[in-house]
Amino acid sequence: MQIPAYEKNTFLAALPAAEFAVLRSHLAPFDLRIGHCLYYRGDQVGHVVFPLSGLVAMTMPARENGGAGVILIGRDGLVGAFAAEASAPAACDAEVHIGGPALRISAPAFRHVLEQSPSIRRHAARFDSAMMAQAQQTALCHAAHSVEARICRWLLEVEARSDSSKVPLTQSTLAQMLGVRRTTVTLVAGRLEAAGVIKCHRGYIQIISHEQLERCSCECYAQVRAYVAKLTAAPDEGVTPRSLSEPGTPSAARQPSRIIPSIGLN
Repeated sequence: MQIPAYEKNTFLAALPAAEFAVLRSHLAPFDLRIGHCLYYRGDQVGHVVFPLSGLVAMTMPARENGGAGVILIGRDGLVGAFAAEASAPAACDAEVHIGGPALRISAPAFRHVLEQSPSIRRHAARFDSAMMAQAQQTALCHAAHSVEARICRWLLEVEARSDSSKVPLTQSTLAQMLGVRRTTVTLVAGRLEAAGVIKCHRGYIQIISHEQLERCSCECYAQVRAYVAKLTAAPDEGVTPRSLSEPGTPSAARQPSRIIPSIGLN
């Protein structure tokens, strides 16, 4: 049986049928187009977007290098909810890096739904917490870990949201998201390729060995996934959601993290 489109988004799939019915009439189809900025830092957020596939990077802009990504959102979340809830200006740019279908709701309608449904409001708060955890972990990651480990982590993050070993990002885009030079990404990618971890193609990077990529990554990937797994494992009392699973393999998030410098990238 074909899965309804809305169930491709983790937030919407987590809602019981009665709660989803409150949202359904407000949702409209929306296409995520590569290179499109849904909103810029300081803008008033007009819509909350629920990706069904694709990838949106929440980026902090900077004068010198264009900025760096702090949060990645795919079908595991929703874009613009935090600012829409508070009627606050956007704290980051929201740029589409991988296109795909989505659903969206106007910010006023989203606030109205949250006021009408305590259950949806709690679900939204949990996703806000997941996004905050990712942002905080990324801040630590930028300050404490090598570029090599961060590149491996980002590839794992994108892979988890695309459910494919082919990561449709160029080295240039990856450099932009990490706030580093393109030449740095090229150097690291060459070493990973020589070690049989990835294969670089025109327009995408193919992950050959997920296990080796995890070993070369810092602990941040596992830390965030462990937190999200714990967060989504506690549904509302007496409510059985349709799905609370995050893209990727949740069992990996529950394993203790470790760093093994297996290919000498330092």
